[in-house]
Amino acid sequence: MKYLMASLILLFLNLLYSAYALKTSKEYAKKLSELRSQSERYLKLKAEIDSKINYSTAKNYAKSDAFTPVDWSKISILKEIK
Repeated sequence: MKYLMASLILLFLNLLYSAYALKTSKEYAKKLSELRSQSERYLKLKAEIDSKINYSTAKNYAKSDAFTPVDWSKISILKEIK
C-alpha cells in the first residue's frame, strides 16, 4: 500500500512538472519568435537608414571637400564638464 501511494504521488509530481515544462517551452518559443521578428525588423530599418543616409557617399564627399574633423580637446564646453 505504501508503494502504491508513493507511486501515485510521484506520478502526480511528474504530471505537474510536465505541465510546467510545456508552459515554459511555449514561453521560450514565443520569445524566440519575437526575437527573430525584432531582428528582421532591425535589419530592415538599418538597410533603410543606410540607403537614405548613404554614409559611405557622405564620407567620400567630406574627404573630397577638404573636411577637417573637430579637435574635441579645443572645445571649451567639454573642458568645463571635466
